[in-house]
Amino acid sequence: MELDKKIKDKFDKTLKEQGIFDLTGKLQKKFNKAEFYLVGGSVRDIIIGRQIKDIDLLIRKVKVKDLECELKKTGKVNLVGERFSVLKFGLTPPNPPLVRGGNKAEIDIAIPRKDFAFGTGRYKDFRIKSDPNLPVKDDLSRRDFTVNSMAWNIMDKKLEDPFGGFDDLKKKIIRAVGDPKERFREDYSRMLRAIRFAMQLGFTIDKKTWEAVKQNIGHINDKVKEERKVSYEVIAGEFLKSFNAKPVETIKMYMECGALKLLMPEVLEMKKCSQPKDYHSEGDVLTHTFLALNNLDSKLFKSYFKEPPQLTTKVAILFHDVAKPSTKKKVGKKTVFYNHDKKGAEIAKKIIDRLKLTSPPDVGIDGEEVVWLIKNHLLFMHSAPEKMKKTTIERYLFNDRFSGIAHMQLFLADASATRPAGKPADLTRFKKAMKIIKEMKPEKAPQLPKSFLDGNEIMKMVNLKPGPKVGEILEALREEQLSGRIKNITEAKKFVKKYPVK
Repeated sequence: MELDKKIKDKFDKTLKEQGIFDLTGKLQKKFNKAEFYLVGGSVRDIIIGRQIKDIDLLIRKVKVKDLECELKKTGKVNLVGERFSVLKFGLTPPNPPLVRGGNKAEIDIAIPRKDFAFGTGRYKDFRIKSDPNLPVKDDLSRRDFTVNSMAWNIMDKKLEDPFGGFDDLKKKIIRAVGDPKERFREDYSRMLRAIRFAMQLGFTIDKKTWEAVKQNIGHINDKVKEERKVSYEVIAGEFLKSFNAKPVETIKMYMECGALKLLMPEVLEMKKCSQPKDYHSEGDVLTHTFLALNNLDSKLFKSYFKEPPQLTTKVAILFHDVAKPSTKKKVGKKTVFYNHDKKGAEIAKKIIDRLKLTSPPDVGIDGEEVVWLIKNHLLFMHSAPEKMKKTTIERYLFNDRFSGIAHMQLFLADASATRPAGKPADLTRFKKAMKIIKEMKPEKAPQLPKSFLDGNEIMKMVNLKPGPKVGEILEALREEQLSGRIKNITEAKKFVKKYPVK
C-alpha cells in the first residue's frame, strides 16, 4: 500500500533516529535476500504521530540461528525461547546505542511465525510454527487488532496492510482481526486490551468487536486447575493503563461490558447508593465519584495545581467513597455514612490486593498511599483548617512517606464534586487549607524550615531526662515556629527556658 510522502518521511526519520537503518543496512549486506519490516504498535504510532515505545522488527528469508550469529558481532543478543524465534537485541560499544526516549533500548527481532491457539483463552495455550519464508500476511494474521496488524517494508518503503488497519486508524476504530470471538478465545485478556487501546488512543470499538467483548467477558475469571487463564497482574496492567488515560470512560466501559461486576463489584455498589439531596444534589455515590474524577481536568483544578495528578491519586479518588454503601444508615431523619473514610481504606486495600494493582512495573500504583489518602480524606472536614495545629498539618501534609499534594488534590476533587441543593460547591475549607499551607511553605521554598532545636539540645538546656515532656516541648516549639511567632534560634531558646517543665 502506497502512503503519501509526509507519512513516508515520518518512517524514515524515526528509523534513522532509532538506528534501524544502520542495523538493517549491515544485515542486508550479509543476507542479500532478506526482507525487513517494522511491525506492531510502532507502525500505528508513527502513522498517527504518537511517540513510539517499542521497536519490533520482522525479518524474512533468514534463519533465526544465522541471524543470531550475525547480530552477536555488533551487540548483545538474547533468544527468547526456541519456539518463539524472537531475539532481544541491543548494540554494545563502540557501536552507538539504540535510543528510545533518551534511554538505551533493546529491540525485538523475529522471523515470521504462525500461532496455533488451543482456544482456551489462556495466552500460554498455543503452538508456534516459525518459518523464515512465511508470507508477512500470515504473520500479521495472528495479531489482535487491525491497527496493530500492519507492517512497514523498510527497504521498499511500503505499508503491508492486509486487514485494513490504516483505514481503521483514519476512522479511529479498534477492530479485531478476523472473527473477534476467535481472537478472544485465543487470549481473553484481549477484551480488556481493546478497551485500553480505545482509551489511550481516543478511539471507539467496532460494534462487532464490542459485542464479542460483552458476550465473552465472563471468561475473564476462568481458571484451569486453579490457575487463572488471565492473571490478575495482566488485568491490573490493562485496567490501570485504561484508567490513567480516561478514568470515567474506563469505568463506564467496564460497567457496560460486565467487567466491573466481575472484577470490582464494590465500585458498582456505589451506583446503587443514593445520597441526601441537601448535600449531594449531584446524585448517587458513583455519580459523585465521576464528577470528582472529571474535575481533575478542570480549570479550577489547574489553577491550584501545576502538576497533574498521579495514577495513585486517581485510584484513591475512585475508591474514596467506596464504603458509603456499607456504612449508610438512618439516624433519626438524617442519612449518615459514619466512618466511611476508615472503612473505605480497608475495602480499597482488599481491592488493591485482590487485583494486584501494585504489580505492573510500568503503571503499578502505591497501594499504601491510596489507603492513607482514603483514610484521611476527611481531615479538614473533621476539623476546620484554621483551628488545626500547624504541627498536625505538618504531620499529614509534609511527611516524607505520603504526598501532601495528592491529599489536597483529592480534597479539591471531592469538595468540587459535592453539590448542595441549590448552591455551588463549598470550597471554603479547601481554600483556607491551601492558604495555610502556602504560609507554612512558600511556593519557592524547597521544604519546610528545619526545627531550631532538637531533643538533645532541649534536654541540656532545661536539665531534662528523655521522656514525654521533651516531645511536648518539641511540638510546642515547632508549633510556634510554623506559626511564625518564633523566627530564630535565640527566640527558640527563650521559649524553651520559659516553658514549664513540671
